[in-house]
Amino acid sequence: MKNILYTLFIAVFVLCSCQKQSNKNIDADIIIFTQQGCSHCEKAIDFLNNKLLVNNPAVRIAQIDVTYDQDNIKTLKYYLDKYQFRGNRVGTPVIIFNNQLVMGWSIENKVKLQRAFVSK
Repeated sequence: MKNILYTLFIAVFVLCSCQKQSNKNIDADIIIFTQQGCSHCEKAIDFLNNKLLVNNPAVRIAQIDVTYDQDNIKTLKYYLDKYQFRGNRVGTPVIIFNNQLVMGWSIENKVKLQRAFVSK
């Protein structure tokens, strides 16, 4: 797990130093950046698919795997810049919704998602 996070951190760092970056805006209510083998990503995806979508079937979710795809990593970098992420480390999942970026899968982030998409 540490090797995967370290590899992602290096990839994002390298992309930070590149002039060319993606400016791809994704049309979705929730954007989630994941990595293969990430247990937190799996839990977040499970929650989105089996809890949030069940109660909110109109919610549009875009899952983007940043494990090996350079374009997807550039897209992640674009969103990190857009939401002014200034942390030293990037971990997955990175979830974007309601004009906010949250990193990791915690009770706090789960509650934020639930509150943001409560059926009215």
